[in-house]
Amino acid sequence: MAEIIIKYRKRPVAIAGFEALVKRLPANHPKQETLKERLNSINAGFGGEQRLDHLMKYFDPAYPYLIIQDLPISTNVDFQVDTVMVTQSCVILLEVKNLSGKLRFTVNPSGLHQTKATGEERGYPSPLVQAEVIKWKFESVLKSMDVSLPVHAFLVIAYPNQIVVDTPPGSVIWSADEVMIRLHNFNMTPEQVSEYEMHQLGQQLLSIASEFNPFPMASKYGISPKEIAKGVFCPNCITIKMNRCKRSWHCPECKLLSSSAHHEAIREWFMLIKPSISAAECKDFLELEHLSTARNILKNPIYKRVGNNKMRRYYIDTQMSIHGK
Repeated sequence: MAEIIIKYRKRPVAIAGFEALVKRLPANHPKQETLKERLNSINAGFGGEQRLDHLMKYFDPAYPYLIIQDLPISTNVDFQVDTVMVTQSCVILLEVKNLSGKLRFTVNPSGLHQTKATGEERGYPSPLVQAEVIKWKFESVLKSMDVSLPVHAFLVIAYPNQIVVDTPPGSVIWSADEVMIRLHNFNMTPEQVSEYEMHQLGQQLLSIASEFNPFPMASKYGISPKEIAKGVFCPNCITIKMNRCKRSWHCPECKLLSSSAHHEAIREWFMLIKPSISAAECKDFLELEHLSTARNILKNPIYKRVGNNKMRRYYIDTQMSIHGK
C-alpha cells in the first residue's frame, strides 16, 4: 500500500528565531545560556522526529492509513502532536523524545530524570503524562467533530543511545527503530469508518491546524531591542558584520559580496523586535547612511506595504519567508 502523508514536517520556525537572538546578543549576555539551551532542545526534538520520519519511510501495512507529521491544534484546547496516524479503526499518536543519556521515569510525583554522560542530572515533566494529556485533548477534538474513533498514544525514544533504566508499571515505550514493526502488527479493532471517511477526517484535522507563531521573540524573553545588535551579518561567517559598498554588502573577513544579505537582517527584525518595520527603522537597523536606500530595499515585493508617507509600514509572512529560504 502506498505511503500516504498528507502533511510533511517542517523545520520549526523558532529555531531561526533563537539562532538570530543568540547571534545578535553579546556573548556575555545573561540570557545567552538559556537561549542556547532552548535552541539545542528544539533542534534535538526536531532531529528525533526526523529520524522517526526516515525510519517509517518504507512503512507498508495491510490496512489503509494516512499520516500527519506535526499537527498543532488551536481550538478550545491548544496542543501539538509529533505524528498522527489515522486508520479506519483508530487514531495513533506518536510523541517523540530525544534526550541523551540514561532516562529514569518516576511516579508520585511523575517525572523524567536524565543523567547525561558527563554525570549532569536534569529533571523534566513526565513525557508519559504529556502523551496521556495529548490523547485526552485529541479525543476532545474528535468528539467535537462527532467522530468516535478510539485514540492510542505512544511515547517514542528517538535514538538507541537513550537508555531507559526505569519505567512506571504498565507503561509502554517504543524505540523509533521498532515503531514500524509495532504499527505493522498493531491489533486493529473492526473498522469504524470507511476509507473515504478516514480521508475526510484527515482533511478536517488539517483544516483546524494552527501554525505556532513565536515572533517577535525578544520581548518574550525580557530582552530590550536596545540589547540587540544592529547591522547586516555575513551568512558565511555568521557573527561578522558586513560593510555596505555601492549596492552590495562586503564581508571584511571572508570577502563575500552579496546584493541581498539585508533581507536576512530584516527577517531577523521581524522575528525578534516587531511584526512591522518603517523605512526609518530599517535605515537604523541596517545601519544605512541614507533613508532613500532603506526605502528602495523595502520596495521589494516580498514586503507588504501598508499606509502612506510617514505612516507607511512594511510587513512580511515570517513563517513563509523562513520556510521558503
